[in-house]
Amino acid sequence: MFIAHLPSGYILAQFLHQKIKRTKISRKAFFGIIMLGAVFPDIDLFYFYLIDHRSVHHHKYFLHWFSFWIPIFLIALLYLVKSKYNSKMAWILSLFSVAALLHIFLDCFVGDVWLFAPFIDQPYVFFNVSARYQPWWLNFILHWSFFVEILICMIALVLYFHKKLKK
Repeated sequence: MFIAHLPSGYILAQFLHQKIKRTKISRKAFFGIIMLGAVFPDIDLFYFYLIDHRSVHHHKYFLHWFSFWIPIFLIALLYLVKSKYNSKMAWILSLFSVAALLHIFLDCFVGDVWLFAPFIDQPYVFFNVSARYQPWWLNFILHWSFFVEILICMIALVLYFHKKLKK
């Protein structure tokens, strides 16, 4: 995914905010936490470009592992239930980590992701994008899957303006 992580976070936040009525977090913070979580795994790009010098795919780093985010989510969720939904920190970690998991799932659409690292050293991808164009990113933008990203962005925009017009 190139452009759809933040809009997908917004869509997730809209959906969860309608379903979850009793959080200890304001609406603005709720949306901010989820949208930040939806882009956060790509913070490893700084390491990828500035330190690692692109020696391995950035989807191989721990911020793109299910084995990193699922335990965080489950521990936060367990604490949230144990606290009878009164722990602000548990809400934050639950929302943030579920958005990070969404990010990783979306990266699997057309990008190799080492989902089960460090236990299994194998990339997973739903659809392969063949290398036909230079620079490399044109292969993704000119692939049919980019339409899915545009669609995610359009859905997020419709939800945003629908909410604004309702007020």
